[in-house]
Amino acid sequence: MGHQALILKSIAKILLLLTLSFSFTLCDEFEDFELEFQKKEVYDPLKSYNEAMTKFNIAFYSYVIRPVSKSYAFVVPESARNGLRNFFSNLAMPLRFSGNLLQFKFKESGVELLRFTVNTFFGFFGFNDTASASGIAKYDSDFGVALAHWGIGGGFHFVLPILGPSNLRDTLSLPVNWYLNPTGYLEPFWLSLSVNSFAIMNTMSLESDTIDEIYFNTPNVYPFLRDAYEARRIELSK
Repeated sequence: MGHQALILKSIAKILLLLTLSFSFTLCDEFEDFELEFQKKEVYDPLKSYNEAMTKFNIAFYSYVIRPVSKSYAFVVPESARNGLRNFFSNLAMPLRFSGNLLQFKFKESGVELLRFTVNTFFGFFGFNDTASASGIAKYDSDFGVALAHWGIGGGFHFVLPILGPSNLRDTLSLPVNWYLNPTGYLEPFWLSLSVNSFAIMNTMSLESDTIDEIYFNTPNVYPFLRDAYEARRIELSK
């Protein structure tokens, strides 16, 4: 029984790694999702699987995530939801800082530290994004981006259940991202899972119109999601 419990907990932690990675990149990904990007051929040997998983993810969003996030948005004011998104983004500073530092982007790493200091002390622990209001940029990064910067290719494209587009490199980078994020150290385990699930729901409640437009009104939605994801990751690694 002890071995079974350990196996089940390990599986649950892997799922949480995926959730964690998604929760702190979602708002920035969706803000840039509809920007024009340079068309690039993506290695996609699992295309049939990826297309089927994309359909599943859209259905799961439609019938589970969307109703929950809409109900949440009806109850919680937008200003409060924005504050929570800012808080979780500020809390994820070590992930961005480390990702930039591993690329030897010392200026960007320093700016991330400055953002964290300003938002923590002058933005009520990050609930207000005082740094952005003051013109201090945010430099998104993580371990997968750092690997890409040093020439580690993404490998084949891979759509994760529920969480959406990824690739082999970024999926294998998730355990490192886990240890670079403070919420990964929350105990007991169910608390980490609850906090990160809540972060996802909160962000999605703010981005529901954008998500709806992408999922329901985009022709050939799978290649769009695939190419946009890969182009975004390439752009971050430059």
